[in-house]
Amino acid sequence: MTTARKPPRRPRSLACSKVAGSVDVDDDVDIPPDPKSSNTVRFLPDRPMRCLLLEIDHMKLATQLTSHPSGRSTALLLQALRQQISIASSDDYTKTALEWIAKHDLLMLKMKKNSVFCRVMQADGVESREEMSRLINTMSSFTRGRQYFCAHLKLFLPTVIAILRGRRLPSTTHDQLVACLQKLSVRIVVQREMLNFGMLEWIINLLEQRHSAYAVEYGMGIAINLAQNPFSQPLQLRFADSIAAAAINVLSRDTHGPSCTLINSFVFVALGCSRVKLR
Repeated sequence: MTTARKPPRRPRSLACSKVAGSVDVDDDVDIPPDPKSSNTVRFLPDRPMRCLLLEIDHMKLATQLTSHPSGRSTALLLQALRQQISIASSDDYTKTALEWIAKHDLLMLKMKKNSVFCRVMQADGVESREEMSRLINTMSSFTRGRQYFCAHLKLFLPTVIAILRGRRLPSTTHDQLVACLQKLSVRIVVQREMLNFGMLEWIINLLEQRHSAYAVEYGMGIAINLAQNPFSQPLQLRFADSIAAAAINVLSRDTHGPSCTLINSFVFVALGCSRVKLR
């Protein structure tokens, strides 16, 4: 006769063993966090952010940019420089990057015609010219960048204006250069130089044509800044018909949205000229 097999005994849990006094458990033991849990909070120590540009030899970088002004490698280097400013983790990092570029004159604006800026802008490389345009537009968004360009205005401004007038540019490059000029035009010294180069007439012609909303908004900003300069009054009287046509063209666009205030400001400034009112 075979005996019936006994069912296995259920093992006691840790809590039961503790009650029974067979296992000594410390109540103060910390449970390690679950690495797979999304609720786990990890505290990372604060580390000082050191600008990567401080580790670069600026002479070698400038030589690399000038040796291949139209190459793809130059476009990638210019893009990396711009990202050090635009995608910085803190304002101090951005200021350090801008100060490094201006201090070492990375664009070699002191070298005039042999500068990195002139060689890239006048070369046949579409990508490198676009990245240079994006870089100077980004730098112009900051006070230190505008100071750097205004210190070399005799070279910088004529080069940008010549590229805008003399070349058939892709829309992105064209828009970036127009935006750069608008940010620089807040300074009176830049306004005078732009008026001497006939930029008021050029920007009015731009507003009469069909361009992207980006170019039109920054173009209106240039027109507003130049029209407020006292030296532009004779020019406004001379180009009253074109200014009136530009105002009508701008008003025919979508007058709602973020650019509504800018459009109204441009029309208000345009109507400040007596001959424009008569038109």
